[in-house]
Amino acid sequence: MDNSQYGRPKYELIMEDLLAQIRSNDFSYSQPICTERQISEKYGVSRITAKRAITDLESQGVLYRKRGVGSFVTRNAHSSMNAPTTPRETSKMVSLLLPFDITKGGMFDAIETINRNLNQSGYFISIHTTDTSLPKEKANLKLLLTQNISGLVYYPMRDKINLNLLNEFVMANVPVVVIDKATDCPYLSNIISDNFEGGRLATQHLLDLGHRNIAFLTTAPIEETSSVRNRFGGYLDALRAYGIPPNPQNVIYAPLNMVASQISQNPEHPAHAVIRQLYAAGITAIFAENDGVAAAIKVCCAHLGLQVPQDISICGFDNSAFAKNADITTVNQNFAKIGQCVSDALLDLMDAPATKPACRITVPVELVVRASTAAPRLL
Repeated sequence: MDNSQYGRPKYELIMEDLLAQIRSNDFSYSQPICTERQISEKYGVSRITAKRAITDLESQGVLYRKRGVGSFVTRNAHSSMNAPTTPRETSKMVSLLLPFDITKGGMFDAIETINRNLNQSGYFISIHTTDTSLPKEKANLKLLLTQNISGLVYYPMRDKINLNLLNEFVMANVPVVVIDKATDCPYLSNIISDNFEGGRLATQHLLDLGHRNIAFLTTAPIEETSSVRNRFGGYLDALRAYGIPPNPQNVIYAPLNMVASQISQNPEHPAHAVIRQLYAAGITAIFAENDGVAAAIKVCCAHLGLQVPQDISICGFDNSAFAKNADITTVNQNFAKIGQCVSDALLDLMDAPATKPACRITVPVELVVRASTAAPRLL
């Protein structure tokens, strides 16, 4: 394969090599000219890329496949190769891969902005969700690699972003924009909220009210989730600014399905025990990883006979419907601004995907004070 053609998709270069081999009659009709595994090993590409090259030659009538054996050259391959072909239509589809339904976490505003801006430039979006399943996330990425898309917006569930698969998009000149999770990969565009500042603002607000025993509660592992890790970092920064040493017992990782509606229907839900123990330990305020968890904590408090904010103040993160409906103090992620940054980056990158550099944008946040926070009762 000619390495001088850098910037072109690898599958196209593989196709050209196979066509050159056929034109020179360097093959046998009775033997397979290739298999996915052979191409993968010969050219150092993934099986997905190998399959893309073979599938495209099959669609042109040059190859046909025998299951379990390999791909063979068709008898009329030369006439198919010499027939005039219409250029492959440039895709106008951009795919969004999300870990949850678009109505959760405030993402609807971002997607609405992305859709509107891309539509104005002649593009359309397809939305794929993984139901917080890491295997499904990986399977969706593999599926999208086989589709003719112009760009990918990727919201990973955890910090592991399946870089080997994202590299396949990059090599095919499909721009990738990673959102929500911070990545240090220099060739992937990354757009996130200022989670550190948000964590600092929320904790400082509670400290200003007089709280000194503040818990940080997350259902996601801090070491695997950069957004939560940065919010935790802001929490620590605010405590130190007030001269309060962090208390390890106030950092709670509760790997539970903390959904307010489910907790309200289940008096035996383990989340009740978590909040009961925090209150017994003298916690007067809880900073939750997101609004969904904050709303679940408020339901737990009601079950335990605790008043919010008189007994416990609660602060969330996102400014989603959870916080608005439950009147919870939170940190506003500007999802419309995130959508604007994503669509601007995509339109710029899709204009010249092989030459435009990746962008890295941090979107500012702001505190939204509601009725779930107040001075601690003891004061």
